[in-house]
Amino acid sequence: MNVLLITQNYPPNKGGMAVSCDRLVRNFKRNGIRVHIIHFTNRKKKFSTQTVVNGTYSAVPIESSEEFTLSLAAEFIQQLPFLDTLSYIGIFGGNLPINLGPVLSKWIHKPLITFIRGNDFDEGIFSKKRSHLLYALENSRYIFTVTREKREKIDSLVSHNNTYFTQNGINTAYWKPTKSHLEGIEGLKKSFNSKIPIAFIGQLKAKKGIVNFVETFAKFPYKNDFVLCLIGDVSEETKTYILNLDINVRFFSFANQNELILFYNAINIVAVPSFYDGMPNVLLEAAATKNIVIGANVGGIKDVISHKKDGFLYNPLQSNELLDVLLQIHKMSPSEKERMCEALFQKINTDYTEEIEISNYINILKP
Repeated sequence: MNVLLITQNYPPNKGGMAVSCDRLVRNFKRNGIRVHIIHFTNRKKKFSTQTVVNGTYSAVPIESSEEFTLSLAAEFIQQLPFLDTLSYIGIFGGNLPINLGPVLSKWIHKPLITFIRGNDFDEGIFSKKRSHLLYALENSRYIFTVTREKREKIDSLVSHNNTYFTQNGINTAYWKPTKSHLEGIEGLKKSFNSKIPIAFIGQLKAKKGIVNFVETFAKFPYKNDFVLCLIGDVSEETKTYILNLDINVRFFSFANQNELILFYNAINIVAVPSFYDGMPNVLLEAAATKNIVIGANVGGIKDVISHKKDGFLYNPLQSNELLDVLLQIHKMSPSEKERMCEALFQKINTDYTEEIEISNYINILKP
């Protein structure tokens, strides 16, 4: 099987979408599928293709005009020498792939796969470019989404019945600290000055609900027992606003996996307060490192967390629900916290592996 995968989210891009795309490509290749990456990127000024293990990687520059970008990309792709060997065209995240994929699929007569993750649907369906998204969905041989909620929503919008829930996966072994991490972990723990850290990790955009969470947390009567740690990209405006609140807070720059292992193993609680989301990698990473998870009751978060059994869920638009969760956590004994963390770890380690994730795709796509 050969797949042409068109994406705007692939390393060296940062963020969960790029991580997920890289993981998907890596595991497709491990299972004997050749993957040819078409990567829309502003890091390159010229078109280029290089041979990589079990496939190719092509950089497609993003020009000043979307129409110009897509026209050049279409011409470039149609001249690639391996098009006749393709089994599918796949599109993964971003408006450019969603716009280009279904048209190219018809031009070169290859079936389309649409991978829906989070923003590509949640925001795309309400944008002026909604027609591009709907056209891609309607003309997809297969649609893969990482939340049950999105599968139901998509099914109500298209005339076919080819939408599949395919959960994210994680290798928990990758998140275990080594001896080289221990000193850094202990140093971080000491830096919290005996306060309980609650972490927010990743590209902390508005839709991630950070400001909403922090404003509510500022009203929590036991807030001085905690310190909020924002690890990742935060706008200066958001940072200034949070610093003016009467809370303990620390900011850390965007971290790679090796650095994140330090943070995850030094903190106690990870918050995922998104207003809407797919199945965040941060959620699975927090579970793999045995943290308590406070998650918004949306998207793939509610697919993973069982409220009060292996984590906590709350309505991100209801501040009283978050205050109640914070109070419950504050009252928990160490043994209760340990049992909750262990329950989520066992769930992830058993049901959300990379092997299960990739087999869900392959079992549907195989001839």
